[in-house]
Amino acid sequence: MPSLKPMKTTLTADAIAQAMRERHGRITDWKPLAEGEVSQAFAFRADGRDLVVRVGPRRQGFDKDAWAARRMPKEAVPVPEVLEIAELDEGVYCCVSERMGGVHLETLGEPQQRRLTPAVRAVVDAIADVDLPDSEGYGSFDAETENGPHETWAGHLRSLLPHDWSGLQTEADTALADELTAIAVEIAAALPVTRQLVHGDLNPRNFTVEGDRVVGVFDWEAAVIGDPTWEIARYLLWAPVLPSTRIQAEYDLDRLPDEPGIAERVRSLVIVNGLWALDIYRRQGRTDAMELMLNRVHGFREDPPGLTEGRDTYWMRLLKPGTRNG
Repeated sequence: MPSLKPMKTTLTADAIAQAMRERHGRITDWKPLAEGEVSQAFAFRADGRDLVVRVGPRRQGFDKDAWAARRMPKEAVPVPEVLEIAELDEGVYCCVSERMGGVHLETLGEPQQRRLTPAVRAVVDAIADVDLPDSEGYGSFDAETENGPHETWAGHLRSLLPHDWSGLQTEADTALADELTAIAVEIAAALPVTRQLVHGDLNPRNFTVEGDRVVGVFDWEAAVIGDPTWEIARYLLWAPVLPSTRIQAEYDLDRLPDEPGIAERVRSLVIVNGLWALDIYRRQGRTDAMELMLNRVHGFREDPPGLTEGRDTYWMRLLKPGTRNG
C-alpha cells in the first residue's frame, strides 16, 4: 500500500546506534527490523525498556504517532508510547517509542487471520469513535490543532488526484484515468457528510496481534478525518494481491449497513485509492506497478452490483497483464 514520501534516509546502522547511545546511554540487543518505504527501523534495549527507533526524512508522521499515543483509548487502540522525536541530521528525523509485542497478521495462517477479523474491525470502529470536539475540516490533519485542511471530505478526495494524467504509457491509459477520476469526483460530491477519525493505512504491516487481540497499532502518518469506509476501500483495493487483506475486506463488506448508495460510496473510495496509488507509481516511474493498478481499477468504470454480489467479477477483480486493452 504505497504512500508518496521522500526518499529513504541513508544513515548507517552504526551511526544510528551511536546516536541512540548518545541520547539514551548504554544500549543492548540492537537489531534491525523490517523497514518501511522510506524509514529505517531498529530494536534495542535501554533503561530497562524494549524500544524501537525509526529514522526517516519527515517529522510529520512521527508527530502523528505521538498524537495517537496520547489520544487513543489504550485498551481499544494500543499505540506505543513515544519517548522522543528528534532531528539527527539535516532532514533526518528519529522517533523512539516503546516496543509492542505480538506478530504481524500476514505471518499467521488463514484460519487465524479469519479469527482475527472482528478484532481488526473493532480497532477501526474504536478509532472512528474518538471524539474531536474542538477541531474542524477534513483530510490529513495537523497533530497540534487536529484541524483538517479541506472544508469537505469530497474536497480531500479530490486533492489526492492529479488534474493531469499525462505521463501514463498510452493514450488509452490516460483516457481510463481521466474517466475514472470524473466518476469518483462526481460520486464523492454526493456522499453523505461523515466526519470521523480514520487511521488511513491499517494494513497488516501496521499492526500486531497476539492470540485473538490486536496489541499494537503503528504508523499514523496517513491518518485523516473523514469517512471510516475509507479503510474498507483500502482493504478492498488490495484484496486481489494480499490474501490477508482480502479476508478482512470480505468480513467488512458483509457488515456494512444496507443503506441507499452504499455500493456507489465504496466504489468511489476504491477508485480514489487506486488512482492515488497509480499517481504515486507514475511519479516514481514504476511501470510494473502502474500496470497492476490500471488492471485493478479498470473494472470500476462499470456500475457496481450490490456489495454481496460480484465479489470476484467486480469488487475483487484483477485483469491479467496484457488483457486490459486487448
